[in-house]
Amino acid sequence: MLKDHSFKILIAEDEKIILEHIVEKIDQARLGFEVVATAMNGEDALELVKHHKPDVLFTDVKMPLMDGIQLTHQVKKLYPDLHIVILSGYDNFEYAQQALRLGVSDYLLKPMTPEGLLGTLSEIKIELEQRNTQSERSIISQFLNGHQPINSNSLVLQNSKFMLYLICIGNLYRHIMDDIDVRNINKMWDMVHWNQLMNSLEPVAKWWVLDDKNCNVKILVTATNNNDYDSLANAANEIQNILGCYIHTSPITLSTHLTPVHLGDLWKISQKLSTSLEKGLVPGKSTIIRLEDPKQQEPMSPLDPVAASTIEKFARQGKFGPLTLELSRLFEEWKSPTYTQLALEKRYVQLARLLSDHLDNPRLDAAVMESEIHRILATASHLADISQNMLKLFTDYLPVSKKLDSAGELYVKLEEYIRLHFTQAINVDHLAHTFQFNASYIIRVFKKYHGIPPLQYLISLRINEAKRLIKEKPEMDIKDISEIIGYTDQHYFSRVFRSWTGMNPSEYRDSVKKNLQM
Repeated sequence: MLKDHSFKILIAEDEKIILEHIVEKIDQARLGFEVVATAMNGEDALELVKHHKPDVLFTDVKMPLMDGIQLTHQVKKLYPDLHIVILSGYDNFEYAQQALRLGVSDYLLKPMTPEGLLGTLSEIKIELEQRNTQSERSIISQFLNGHQPINSNSLVLQNSKFMLYLICIGNLYRHIMDDIDVRNINKMWDMVHWNQLMNSLEPVAKWWVLDDKNCNVKILVTATNNNDYDSLANAANEIQNILGCYIHTSPITLSTHLTPVHLGDLWKISQKLSTSLEKGLVPGKSTIIRLEDPKQQEPMSPLDPVAASTIEKFARQGKFGPLTLELSRLFEEWKSPTYTQLALEKRYVQLARLLSDHLDNPRLDAAVMESEIHRILATASHLADISQNMLKLFTDYLPVSKKLDSAGELYVKLEEYIRLHFTQAINVDHLAHTFQFNASYIIRVFKKYHGIPPLQYLISLRINEAKRLIKEKPEMDIKDISEIIGYTDQHYFSRVFRSWTGMNPSEYRDSVKKNLQM
């Protein structure tokens, strides 16, 4: 396991008895601090700070050659993040005021009480640990992205071994990210108590949870020296079971491995796990996918040639009854939990293209149909939902329909409604309820006539309105703009704005001001 991090303290005090007393009290506190050096004047202390680069400096105010205030000033210029505790035998308000202006962590009167020292060290330790955790998290993130930063924290981490767990809520969203309700996904993640979860497992030295490019995927990284395969295999099962206690409405898939890896291998293993997740996820089913599983990622055969020939014949002959029965038979067969989402995508898309080539129906747009296939597979909670919704999607195109005009009218009404109400809370379910059509049909119709899904059109209206407000009312608070255009969460609005414009709202405002000055 990783060793607990020991924080370094340097003490500057010109009275030897007091100096030894402080060293003794710090050792007795047993809070993970180590006194690495002491000095009896400010100049020596400054040189020792440069040499040892401590985490904390305790310094007396009154010292020869350079006093504590001067030392603090010099040290803060060199190491602004270093914690400094001023020691003084005088309750001198002026000294305290100067110290606070220089950004010291605490100002203690001598003789120090054990309680006072313990309280100060405890507060500093919390801040140092938080800083270390953030730094380590940043390093882990960079290694996961293929970069290899070298600093003191990364060198500590390089002596460790790691386990990765890609955790996916629901199914794969890679084709339909614009239609996903990110806030709903984030609410599910917010229900997970990570500290509680990790405390339920066998003790791990450290752990980090990082975001993936897909909002419904998180990366859990644990530092471990455990090479017990059974124990590591059980950890994945326990993680999945505990997550299931927090998240009841969606399946949870874990993609992991059994052999701990070094820091430099994080990117390579994360890429393998991502591919493994994509190839091995079964829609609507909680699964654990392991790289070492020989059965994992077995290729799935394309559409059966006999079935393909039968469907092609029925489509060309316009025999919609037998064609519907054949589709129903196939979709029922594909309900097996052995079929992965990727494999099902390939089969359904192959089938859609087959019908598009041989079915005489001007309404049938293979690209729109493929988009709908991806949406059904991505949002299905159960395998039964997939076969049912797919059958409806496919049979919708079979008879020559008179719905073309009504579809066009529906689009006009949808576009007008979204344009007039874009500042309100609108999602696909809301539109489906308002216009009394199912969500899939609404998305299909809108995308056919407008080229993009309705929620993407909604976002474009909101972003354009935000840009207008920023240009015309530069003094308006970003939070107010966010609420005006329909976003209650300012931070979520900023992320959406950046994804559309490449800048956050404040940066966009600055660019507008700069252009006006040119």
